[in-house]
Amino acid sequence: MSDAQDEIFCCDSLKGAVAELPEPAVPTIYRADNGLLMMVVGLVQTEEGLGYLDQAVMHCPFCGTKLQDAKALAEKVSH
Repeated sequence: MSDAQDEIFCCDSLKGAVAELPEPAVPTIYRADNGLLMMVVGLVQTEEGLGYLDQAVMHCPFCGTKLQDAKALAEKVSH
């Protein structure tokens, strides 16, 4: 993992959850192509394959540190 990616991690628990989960759980928390930190919150099998529902991570689920704010998130999301 690069130093730039390490900037998103506020604690060792979050870093471990992103980097060290075994298959098929990897990655449940990930950095999206647009730079947002996302978490997979649901999976569904479809005719086209496995689909997933993800949600932006605003605060660390382990230590509560604010990681992203709504305004910055809205600017990165394209509809």
